[in-house]
Amino acid sequence: MPHLFALGMVALLLTSCSISTVPLPTPHPPFAISEDDERTPLLVFSHGHHTGLVLPRKAVESELPGIATQLTGDWLEFGWGDEGFYRSEAVTFPLAFHALAYPTPGVMHLVTSSRPLHLTYAYAPAHLFYLTGQQRQILVRRLADQFARDEKGQLLSLGPGRYGTSRFYRACSRFFFPRTCNAWTANHLRAIGFKVRAVTAPGLFRDLEKLESQESSACLITPEGASSLVEP
Repeated sequence: MPHLFALGMVALLLTSCSISTVPLPTPHPPFAISEDDERTPLLVFSHGHHTGLVLPRKAVESELPGIATQLTGDWLEFGWGDEGFYRSEAVTFPLAFHALAYPTPGVMHLVTSSRPLHLTYAYAPAHLFYLTGQQRQILVRRLADQFARDEKGQLLSLGPGRYGTSRFYRACSRFFFPRTCNAWTANHLRAIGFKVRAVTAPGLFRDLEKLESQESSACLITPEGASSLVEP
């Protein structure tokens, strides 16, 4: 029985953090991006089993100036995961078992683009939300705290990323089950008041669909009320 449990957990891990595209049947129409400086667009996307966050580059410049000068597109995509999974072309059972059985190094993956969001994520499940100034501040500070730094406070770049104009950076936190990439996304969303609980990509997107169908004020609770409920 323990062996069956371990195999089941590895299978869940393989499906919770692998990057496999499950496209939408039709592409997104153009997202309505507000010009209001008081509202910051946040796109939550899914590459099949892996989720992440997209913000305007200008929204993170103050907290992550190094990244803002290295990746200069209009948008920045943030993802986190196990280094072995993220940087390997082929995700294997041994990689999954090692990530499950031991805390493993985490990496941040950043992608930049100036293309309209509906083109960059044309067939990827995605939801667009707008953040208040306080929510943006909380989220950007949390994202900045995800990066490991050297003795001079510089980010630790690990080289080119997986696709497009992108880079890997060493992360502070280590990967272990059940702290998966989708749990990482959900934790950040809960910290800014989004009422999400699921830690798999399909479950998270079911929660987001419920939020998107409500009025903005009904979707969110106050960041102060949420920030104490989630891990950094």
